[in-house]
Amino acid sequence: MRENVKSWLQSASQKLKNAEIVSANLDAELILARVLGIERTTLHAYPNRRLTRQQVFHANNWLNKRLKRIPLAYIFHEKEFFGRKFYINESVLVPRPETETLIEVTKELAQNNDKILDVGTGSGIIPATLKLELPKTVEIFVSDISLHALAVANLNIKRLTSKEIQLFESNLLDKIPSEILSQITILTANLPYVDRNWVNFEAQNELHHEPQIALYAEKNGLGLIFSLLEQAQDLPNLQKIILEADPRQFEQIEQKAIQLGLQKIKSKDYIIAFSK
Repeated sequence: MRENVKSWLQSASQKLKNAEIVSANLDAELILARVLGIERTTLHAYPNRRLTRQQVFHANNWLNKRLKRIPLAYIFHEKEFFGRKFYINESVLVPRPETETLIEVTKELAQNNDKILDVGTGSGIIPATLKLELPKTVEIFVSDISLHALAVANLNIKRLTSKEIQLFESNLLDKIPSEILSQITILTANLPYVDRNWVNFEAQNELHHEPQIALYAEKNGLGLIFSLLEQAQDLPNLQKIILEADPRQFEQIEQKAIQLGLQKIKSKDYIIAFSK
């Protein structure tokens, strides 16, 4: 007998629950809705809709990937951020809601004619969103240590903004031309800040499927953030630095910033900002 919407959802949800995936019901619905090309909320309006063999095959294929803890963003190659859909693959982190606060804080602090450099851009969600949310007079530059990540960022920026943004392959500020650095007034950065001691590497975890270089940093997760703060001292026109980090790290970050002559101007959720 052919499966219907209700029977597939019940079976898939149970398998996900058995795998201890907290969002089991939601994930099952998102997978089947994606296969059927309909909204998730529409599924329950037609519980007895019969599924074709091809639809069951595709749904089960995606379900099996999710059972291995592969994030849905990698399965669908898509993730929503700040109300827009971004292309995502395994070369970049899955965008998180916490980073939306970085956009909000930057919008509060940015002024006309600012020149923003997003360091460690990953999928490009920050520069693409800022380009759409800030005045046209604000110029944005992008850097990342990974060429694969820059390719994803470039695709998202072009697709969403239809604008050209200069991208640089660079470890923090190391390889960015001095003529660009001399113009920058705001640095934004969602750098790797996860302390490896926070994670149980023996247990299955979605984090294990994300690029490790984009997640973890030395010195209890603070190594790259501290390095960026130090390098920022050489930027002659820099006015503000807006960072994402774990709130547990804020005290140490602020202490480091004060040593470098920076002053905290705002902290909200996972975002902390300084003025020079």
